[in-house]
Amino acid sequence: MVALWTLVGAPIALRLAEPPTCWLWAPALGWAVYNVVVLPLVGWIGMGQATVLVVTMVFAVAGLVGCFLQGPPMPQRRSLLAIAAVVTAASLLALAPAAAVLPKETPEGVTLAASIFDHSKIAMVDEVIRSGVPLKNPFFNESGVPDGVAYYYLWHFSAAVIAVLTRVSGWEADAALTWFTAFASLLTMIGLAAKLGGKMAAGFVVIALAGAASARALLEWAGPDVTTSLIGRASGLGGWLFQMAWAPQHLASATCVVLACLLLVRLAHREDWFAPPILGLVAVAGFECSVWVGGVTFALGATMIALYLLWTLAPERRLAFALRALAAAALALAISFPFIRDQIAVATARAGGPPIAIAPVAVLGTAFPESVRRFLDVPAYWLVYLTVEFAAFYPAGLAGLFFLLKDRSLDAQSRQTIRPLALLAATSLVAAWLLRSVVADNNDLGWRAVLPGLLLLIVFAAAAISRWPLRGARLCAILAAAGVLLTLPDTLQLLHEDFYASRTPSERLFAATPSMWQAVRRHAGPSERIANNPRFLDDMTPWPANISWALMGDRRSCYAGNELAIPFAPIPAAARAATEARFVRVFAGEPAADDIRELADLYGCDVVVVTAEDGAWRRDPFASSELYHLVEMQPDRWRIYRRTNPQMPANQLKPRSSQ
Repeated sequence: MVALWTLVGAPIALRLAEPPTCWLWAPALGWAVYNVVVLPLVGWIGMGQATVLVVTMVFAVAGLVGCFLQGPPMPQRRSLLAIAAVVTAASLLALAPAAAVLPKETPEGVTLAASIFDHSKIAMVDEVIRSGVPLKNPFFNESGVPDGVAYYYLWHFSAAVIAVLTRVSGWEADAALTWFTAFASLLTMIGLAAKLGGKMAAGFVVIALAGAASARALLEWAGPDVTTSLIGRASGLGGWLFQMAWAPQHLASATCVVLACLLLVRLAHREDWFAPPILGLVAVAGFECSVWVGGVTFALGATMIALYLLWTLAPERRLAFALRALAAAALALAISFPFIRDQIAVATARAGGPPIAIAPVAVLGTAFPESVRRFLDVPAYWLVYLTVEFAAFYPAGLAGLFFLLKDRSLDAQSRQTIRPLALLAATSLVAAWLLRSVVADNNDLGWRAVLPGLLLLIVFAAAAISRWPLRGARLCAILAAAGVLLTLPDTLQLLHEDFYASRTPSERLFAATPSMWQAVRRHAGPSERIANNPRFLDDMTPWPANISWALMGDRRSCYAGNELAIPFAPIPAAARAATEARFVRVFAGEPAADDIRELADLYGCDVVVVTAEDGAWRRDPFASSELYHLVEMQPDRWRIYRRTNPQMPANQLKPRSSQ
């Protein structure tokens, strides 16, 4: 991944920045451009290994030719040592979120880190590997409901491309791409911090701040009840280390958003035909990885930056800038139109009203009366919430931004860049404060909209500290060091969870499931759908998820469970609840009169697997049904049923026992 996407991104980065920054931005730029172009391309010509290999070789040759034609400048030998050191450190820190995706062996079996819950979308990676794109819905099927996926799946498509090239599993590809995303995100921040600070030493500060977590764990250790009553309970907001393990696709989007805004600034100050199409492609990559970050947050931030640039540009340059920006926007809209159309269609099908609401973050706890709490929440978001959750870089980042804006020794290009980036950071923090997604119970929009601001706060703090002993560097260093110390307990907890995870009651059963899913695949074709208990091994994850199917099933599900149906089932909430109830009672062995027929006819369940942990094991409704017949079983472990061929009497189909 590093070799391929750095090679693709190098000639692009060489046009946008000087060394060593250009080399550090190359992986992220190459990843964005390559995948945005390849996604629709393989949708037209197919996604076999030979096809993907040829397309990839074309990109690699184009990258080599581009580098050769531009004569890529190399950093000085002294800079090379610093770059090598900071890149090595970044690669090591990136191992933490990647490790969170991997299974952990225990004396009893296998356990999983908590963040694997959000990696249940590995089922999408497997679906792309099997069937290509456009992506079919592997989580849900219902007669009369479109079977596509209205989701920002570019990141998962990217993992599938690597899996097709290397013949690894979707789970392995997801772990590898999580590492690459973390690595590329760190290098992008390091390159920007070094550009603004003028020293590669900024990179080590970036790594220290990115690796810091929240101060909440220390506060709760000192007084759990008091902390909860004062500042409420923890939410899904978190720093780089936390968010990268849980939602790498959103951080990939945030990295693209920062790069796109840098390209927008370049568009204003240089008449370059090369920048508009690259800006359009990088913006599309951000949107197709995360509608919350690359869609909502980028749209708000880019608008603010464009207005600022129009205001500050000389009058004679405004029209040319506006035309180039509109050209980039038109390209981005044209490429991402299928995603936008599907998002609108699904929002309409769910009939739940607008997916976004204006709702300021509730910060304070019950120690404050309800009548005044909502008013106090407004300043508390800025003074308490962000300070606690981003203790290592929020105060230091604000101080760093202030001193960078006042620093007269910055070169002209850095001064042109710093104010637009400050606007993006402010927009990101305000969006996370005021906007809330209402598609699910969790506020995914608020938790993810903050990510561009998070990256930039780290950059501002690192750039200012690296300018030591200039004015302000000492204060920023003190604030950052104090924050890192305050977050140390939570950081150690996160690292322990990533590498070792917590023990779970079902780890022995989970370790035995690969053979079951292998048997299921023998009886289910690549495009067929399976049904299993949506609550099977649901204690393996913090919230109930059909995780063993998602990680190892490698087949479509006709209903994968409520948590996966919320974002992926294009039906109203009431219909989703009815579906959940039907599947739960069937696998509890208490089906209603028409439930088994509904599984076969309405949901298209071709294969059914019943385990010894299901209530249906003792009260098996499939054993007496004419709609399904037993095809394989393992005593005391599982039974596999297949939908009966209407042209073949069920009594002619013989099951086999698997030992």
